[in-house]
Amino acid sequence: MPEKSLNIHVINTPMAQAQVQENAVRQESAKRIVFLNALPLNSLPKRHVHLDVIPVSLKELVSWVSRRLDEGYQLEHYIRHESTIQVLRIIGIPLAEGPNAGIYQYRHGDILVVATLRNPVRGQEVQARPEDLEAWVVTVL
Repeated sequence: MPEKSLNIHVINTPMAQAQVQENAVRQESAKRIVFLNALPLNSLPKRHVHLDVIPVSLKELVSWVSRRLDEGYQLEHYIRHESTIQVLRIIGIPLAEGPNAGIYQYRHGDILVVATLRNPVRGQEVQARPEDLEAWVVTVL
């Protein structure tokens, strides 16, 4: 069996460095936080992207969202699971009420929050509690 290897390519050109700086500036100007219950890769730009994925506790998430709202960010969600929305609202995330069956499409500068059940049960409606959820903050670089 062939040995598996990981190839990492570091591009250290002036153009690549300029792109990294431009991406950092664009990320700073983001004004939308989007809550999802999964990360649909087909919603991301159709180019080579890097994702920065940070697991966060719900307590950290509430504090982080509160700071971003104070900075002028808007909240949207594309979550169909009513119970997940209710838990997020109960812990202090001011999401719009009710499920959203819309299809998320990435916009430059979006900051994503993926909040999902730790142990999803396919085909069953689960009444979620805060301890049933886990979350990640995701930025597209």
